[in-house]
Amino acid sequence: MSRRVAVLGSTGSIGCQALEVIEKSPELDLHSIVCGSSRDKLEKQTDRYSPAYAMCASSGDVEEDEILLKAMDGADIVLNAIVGSAGLKASLIAQEMSLPLALANKESLVVGSDLLKEHLSSGLVIPVDSEHSTIFRCIQGEARKVRRITLTASGGSLRDTPLNLINDAPLKMVLAHPTWEMGGRITVDSASMVNKAFEVLEARALFPGIPVDVVIHRSSIVHSFIESADGAWKALIGLPDMKIPIAWALLYPDLPTFAVASENPLDWGDLSFQPMEKRRYPAFYSVLAAGDLGGTAPAAANAADEIAIKAFLKNELPFGAIATVIDEVLNLTPVEPVEDFAHIIHVDVTARKNARKAVSRICSQL
Repeated sequence: MSRRVAVLGSTGSIGCQALEVIEKSPELDLHSIVCGSSRDKLEKQTDRYSPAYAMCASSGDVEEDEILLKAMDGADIVLNAIVGSAGLKASLIAQEMSLPLALANKESLVVGSDLLKEHLSSGLVIPVDSEHSTIFRCIQGEARKVRRITLTASGGSLRDTPLNLINDAPLKMVLAHPTWEMGGRITVDSASMVNKAFEVLEARALFPGIPVDVVIHRSSIVHSFIESADGAWKALIGLPDMKIPIAWALLYPDLPTFAVASENPLDWGDLSFQPMEKRRYPAFYSVLAAGDLGGTAPAAANAADEIAIKAFLKNELPFGAIATVIDEVLNLTPVEPVEDFAHIIHVDVTARKNARKAVSRICSQL
């Protein structure tokens, strides 16, 4: 019997690729699709893939929680590619329903891992992000606890910029990622390496008790490593293709019966690595500090980063001040154990207010 998949966030990049994987896989059936606001795209997906249930969350006709419950009812696995806090809510509902969760939503682990401990400890969270999917695959078959996880990072658009020019790096330069075309926030997060700091926090939640570090890997061919108990290293290598981790997560513990991707190692190029520079990526270390504090701190850091990036994208804040905003918000945030979803939302709202005040103060001094 085919595995029925609920695809949440079906009109985004991950969701669209997931639909392609499901269409090609005889082991998978599309059960439902949900999007945030792209109604026209959802209608086209419905016509092409014929899910049993399809809904746009911004329709206003049905409450968001009810939409998520209906989408998951009757599914065998949930692919959560929803952006933002709504994605955390979807993960919590999947946990309540004891459904395996193919996870591509950052907030679920960065700010909500304490609320998902039951699902994580039960092995019902399968990461879709390429770095974490790699670690998940490499750990399979390791009889003893691995010694270390090393995530790889492209280094972002400012990886070769002289240090004295980074603080005032212009928007056009920051948005010119050397490898990928992405949305504004994630491109800026890549330049600051905040996105990689969030991935460290996700890895800590997914693989507790294993040290996690990061190296710069410009060609993005190695999708992270593990160091085994005997000192040997394992990695997943290949050109970036999100369909590979999507297929792995949806079919786990089985493997796809078709080649998701095919390539020639001669196309890989150089596989060199460099250390992270603290002076180049101060915001990375600010977010790691939030992860070390735990509790409500990561939620505050995430909110502060988002507000700071919005200001930077409007040319209201220097690039170098993003780390300053995060640090100021963290200093104003009481570190408390996360109680529930409402608690996270409260911390998020308060942190955004403090971040806006920090942005205003910095801008007034320019």
